[in-house]
Amino acid sequence: MTEDLWSLLRSTDEVRRMSTDLHASDAAGTTTPEQEREYRLCRAALAQRHLAAADITGSDLEEAREDAELTASLLWKHDTLHGSHRGPLPATHPGWKASNLSDYVRQEADAAGLNPC
Repeated sequence: MTEDLWSLLRSTDEVRRMSTDLHASDAAGTTTPEQEREYRLCRAALAQRHLAAADITGSDLEEAREDAELTASLLWKHDTLHGSHRGPLPATHPGWKASNLSDYVRQEADAAGLNPC
């Protein structure tokens, strides 16, 4: 297995842990917008990576594309609601459309030092 695939696997496990922590925090009523954003950003960046690697992982390309689009949209909606972007263009910028939300994920992942693809 290549280092890129190992990295993808490690990132997938980390996002699963974040999801578990978020569910526990939700159940306790302690989830913050920042915690939710961190999960949404990491999840969206991971979905972008899974889409880029779909051919070598044997994943269904259409499912990977739908997941990447959905997670990008959820991050964008969260940032629009909370004003929590970190990149140069805020989520409320008129240039962001459903067709380019993967670029929004890349912008935000870059600002956070994550690897989106």
